[in-house]
Amino acid sequence: MTHGPEQPAAPQDRPPSVASRDRPAADRPAADRPAADRPAASPDRPAADRPPPPADQIGRIWVLAFATVLIPGILVFIALRAAGAPLGPAGLLGLLVMLVSSVTYPLLLKRLGWVGRR
Repeated sequence: MTHGPEQPAAPQDRPPSVASRDRPAADRPAADRPAADRPAASPDRPAADRPPPPADQIGRIWVLAFATVLIPGILVFIALRAAGAPLGPAGLLGLLVMLVSSVTYPLLLKRLGWVGRR
């Protein structure tokens, strides 16, 4: 056996990570390229290394509206009926609580940061 200089293995004999480093940057997949060599992501398609944008908050906004406006009014109505108040006044006071809550709901959305300030 002769011990001459070792010849580098052919790219197909090496693991993919090593073989991809030997190729020119333009031939490498985008994930293997250095950040400076990666093409910029187009605005309509997110880059592969970035997480997708968060889902729309519309479901959370509806739940917040339900919990802020409807539930307090119903609870006031139930509490007044349990205390012995007639149906009419209990219903009107429950409705009044819902109206006041509907005024505070947009303020709560702004405070939570779900809606931008003017």
